Amino acid sequence: MCIRLHLLFLTVCPRYDQDVVNFIRAQAELTVRVTSKFTSDQRPEGYAFHKYSGKKLLRVGTGFIQYVYKNEGRSNDPCPCPECKNSPNPKMDWAKAKVRTATHVVFDKSEARNTVVELFFDKNDEKDKVLYMYGETVRFGAIQGDWCDMRVVTHDLELYERLKNTWGMWRWLETKINQKYKDTDTHRLAVVVSHPHGCNKQVSIGRWKERAVIDRCPGWENCVYSYDSPTCPGSSGAPVLLLGRMRLGGFYGRHPHSGRPLDDSGLNLSGVGWDKVD
Repeated sequence: MCIRLHLLFLTVCPRYDQDVVNFIRAQAELTVRVTSKFTSDQRPEGYAFHKYSGKKLLRVGTGFIQYVYKNEGRSNDPCPCPECKNSPNPKMDWAKAKVRTATHVVFDKSEARNTVVELFFDKNDEKDKVLYMYGETVRFGAIQGDWCDMRVVTHDLELYERLKNTWGMWRWLETKINQKYKDTDTHRLAVVVSHPHGCNKQVSIGRWKERAVIDRCPGWENCVYSYDSPTCPGSSGAPVLLLGRMRLGGFYGRHPHSGRPLDDSGLNLSGVGWDKVD
């Protein structure tokens, strides 16, 4: 990925910036493959996959970890992962993460509980490095805007520490590059990290084209972006990195990849996210 990322970046930005490359690498570390095996009967008529309501159907998308934290002090419940549910001695020390994806990938709690997220699926010949977290519930989400925040769990505390450290680096780099590029739209770099067709992780680079404001509140604008960064089925829910536009940190406001609008533009469209207005 290093050489490919270097060359593609040079075609989009006038100068090579190692901070941006390191930020994309950190985001890639936090990007996951999302595999769901059930379709909720709560999907409304006419919505994606509604005809499979109540049935088993394998769907593969992408998601990204927004933050991670230990359960300690939050509840006295054991780890709710499938292994612990079937064990007479479930683990009492465990961790949670919030994964943002698209609502059409994971719709509600019933689908989340039939969902697995796979981390570090970077190369086809290194599947032994893949680790897993398990869906527990959907915390927030919206059909209009196509974003969903799913909570996933693990009792692998070494994995938790790895993700916590990566998140800290990602957050620091995000703040740094936002300061560098906040006053210009010249570069318009748009990067999508995803698992197209459920395959190993890929990085695609292009430019964002238009920004549409959906609604506003004091200091914020709820908006979507269009961009020409290549995607495929399976990229739904992937993080869309917009140079200089990412102002809100890792907790809210992130734009997941949604799909393509029903027009002949050939562009991709993000889900809704919040932009801070200076």
